[in-house]
Amino acid sequence: MRFFFLFLIFAVALSGCSTLHHGSDVKVSMNETWALLPFINNTETPYAAERAEAVTAALLYARGVRRLERFHADSKDEQNGISMDRGERRQREAMEWAKGLEARYALSGTVNEWRYKVGLDGEPVAGIAMQLVDIPSGKVVWSGAAGRSGWSRDAVSAVAQQVIDQLLAGIPLTSALLPANETENARLKR
Repeated sequence: MRFFFLFLIFAVALSGCSTLHHGSDVKVSMNETWALLPFINNTETPYAAERAEAVTAALLYARGVRRLERFHADSKDEQNGISMDRGERRQREAMEWAKGLEARYALSGTVNEWRYKVGLDGEPVAGIAMQLVDIPSGKVVWSGAAGRSGWSRDAVSAVAQQVIDQLLAGIPLTSALLPANETENARLKR
């Protein structure tokens, strides 16, 4: 019994602190065009949103999304973080841009934490929320939020990558790959 408790304590210590909440059972297709909207930076860390977007794009490609468009806007004045109003305005502009592309899905996000904790250990922490919108219907088909703290020797970007990867793993993707022309024909019929 004592061995079991020691093992349990050891397992909890190795796992680090992490939370994850997501949900949806609507299957989304990797073959459709996805639009990655600008993330909102709710942190005091400059360019945290852009860093999270870059990691998200790379991980979406790694998961099989082949047609990913990224919204590129003028990013001046973001060095000091962006206000909620400016971030939401950018996301609305980006959503209009995605509709013009005739993209099927739009992925947006909010970076709520991207820093090192103050203290002796200086643990890295990252917290991110995302939502995936089916553009034709305007409905949110998936959303998730996750946060994690790492060990003092970890980089914030590595912890954030784990958080983003954990979030994206929760998106219920269809595994069947259709030929590109079949996907285009299906979209034209809508």
